[in-house]
Amino acid sequence: MSERPKFDFKTQYTGNLKWLEKGIVNLTIHGSHAYGMARPESDVDVRGICVPPKEYFLGFASTFEQAEQKGDPDLVIYDIRKFFNLASKCNPNVLEIINTAPSDWIVTTPTFEKLYENRHLFLSKAARWSYAGYAFAQLKRIKNHRGWILNPPKKKPVRSDFGLPDAQKLNASDVGAVEFLIANSEEYSELPGQLMALVNKEKAYKAALGEWNSYENWKATRNKARFELEEKHHYDTKHAAHLVRLMRTCREVLVDHTINVHRPDAEELKAVRNGAWTYDRLIEWAEEQETLLDALYETSTLPHKPDVKKLDALCMELVEMHWKNNP
Repeated sequence: MSERPKFDFKTQYTGNLKWLEKGIVNLTIHGSHAYGMARPESDVDVRGICVPPKEYFLGFASTFEQAEQKGDPDLVIYDIRKFFNLASKCNPNVLEIINTAPSDWIVTTPTFEKLYENRHLFLSKAARWSYAGYAFAQLKRIKNHRGWILNPPKKKPVRSDFGLPDAQKLNASDVGAVEFLIANSEEYSELPGQLMALVNKEKAYKAALGEWNSYENWKATRNKARFELEEKHHYDTKHAAHLVRLMRTCREVLVDHTINVHRPDAEELKAVRNGAWTYDRLIEWAEEQETLLDALYETSTLPHKPDVKKLDALCMELVEMHWKNNP
């Protein structure tokens, strides 16, 4: 196991929330370092939970949801109420905060230890959709990027490519209005052909322009190592490794009622990240897993939803505990 990255809140937090250090419930290493999948160039991610001062609960002038600090390390600290809300919906990124290995904890408190003991209360069959949803978002990116690698757009689309005048005559609200009329009124089911043709051309142009902008952003933001892997294997292997990790974690939640943030299959996942699987194998595997997860959803003994009243009571208990210990 690689050495845990260093993070010191006092010296590395640059925000202006003076109460935040006192309010911290926990901080933990997150992301690839916590998964056991880090590479030498991997950024450091830190996540945590905090309890704001009483005025954020009892008054109206002060509000807080999370503190963020971009860079290396990348830091996000959630208000405990936002954490409970997201975790109760089996949000994968948030649930990882209370399931990292203790060796990855940077800050722990009695409040967090109580939360950690009750982490099972957040698990439900909703994981089937939250984890797989994140996984298939990765798959969508993989397919999009593969298309760009194999058949990159040749040039930025212009209006004349679609038989449109240089001056735009229909804006987005006009197009939306026409589509609404067609969908919701028989009276407008047969609009003049010229108008319908113009609407369809505007939609096609906007879609092509959006695709071009996404392609240009992708080229500009991917790093050199990732570019080389994508060019060599003709798909985004980093997204592939995360897809596999998410779907396997989903299976473990449904069957074993546990979340293994530090992956027992880390070496295989790193191999996937390095291109060990072909694109066809990945797609076939993902389709098989989708079918398997449907079956596991039916047989899982997890509740369909967590006990919200029990979680609400726990949240209140933790807030009061933290205030008592940190007057």
